Amino acid sequence: MSENRKQEILLQTARYEDGFRVMQGRREYVTYPDNSSFRIWYSDIPWHYGNHDHSAVEICLTLDGTVDYTVQDSTYHVRKGEVLILPPDVPHSLSMGEGSSRYLFLFEPEVLYSMRDMKSMLQQFNRTFHLQDGSDAHIRIREMLLKAQTVYDRGEVMWNTACYGYIMRAYAVLGQHYLLSPRVRPRESFDTVDSEVITAAMEYINSHFREELSLDDAAEHSGFSRYYFSRFFKKQTGYSFKDYLCQKRLQVAIDLLIRSNTPMCEIAVESGFGSVATFNRVFREKKGCTPTQYRAFYRTY
Repeated sequence: MSENRKQEILLQTARYEDGFRVMQGRREYVTYPDNSSFRIWYSDIPWHYGNHDHSAVEICLTLDGTVDYTVQDSTYHVRKGEVLILPPDVPHSLSMGEGSSRYLFLFEPEVLYSMRDMKSMLQQFNRTFHLQDGSDAHIRIREMLLKAQTVYDRGEVMWNTACYGYIMRAYAVLGQHYLLSPRVRPRESFDTVDSEVITAAMEYINSHFREELSLDDAAEHSGFSRYYFSRFFKKQTGYSFKDYLCQKRLQVAIDLLIRSNTPMCEIAVESGFGSVATFNRVFREKKGCTPTQYRAFYRTY
């Protein structure tokens, strides 16, 4: 069987008026308009979308009726005016009946995660938020989403950056009201010293990911024991040291795969995997396909 035929079998595509949905098993590869990493899907058609996951953040804003989500073992009924925010890589399904409509916002989270205060609170943000309280914060977040949708529809120059601007403002409100509010999580409960140490460690990893970097190296740089550093890195970021380093390397590799013609051997080195064999193995484990297939797919769509 030819490689092209294997690829046709692996990837299922569905064409819509404004783009594609592409699946490999339960993994969705979100497609974006050119020179962007942001997409908004509108629908008022009854629909059930089966269990799947993707690397994008997904936000549902229900305009009319109800959108039903199953997120792992929890069910959410997202009614008119309510907002559901899903972190990346979380299995979920959704259904929408007659008389309902919604916007789905899909975007890659690297821009958000590059902010230092976001880095220190990733574990707190790495959960599902169902905004339904009608508070001022809920209303402001909904307004930011609708402003992003307006910019998206206009498609003017720098629309992608403008959309991210509104999303970042929405996340600032989300963190201030739903995470740092005294009735939810007192500000004093954060250990400032630990946060600063872990932020510095993440910056160290981001600068040295191309090297043979170990947990002991990062702990020594931070001035703490291996055990203490490992524990608080997981607490602050939601990732183990190994997983965070792997995600960083994959982000760099994916950017090179999509936006350049760099040979695989050079991408393996530039992203810190060292060898093509290691690069291929880890990429397939995490993304469900080879780097070559991934590049071919995004070049096609």
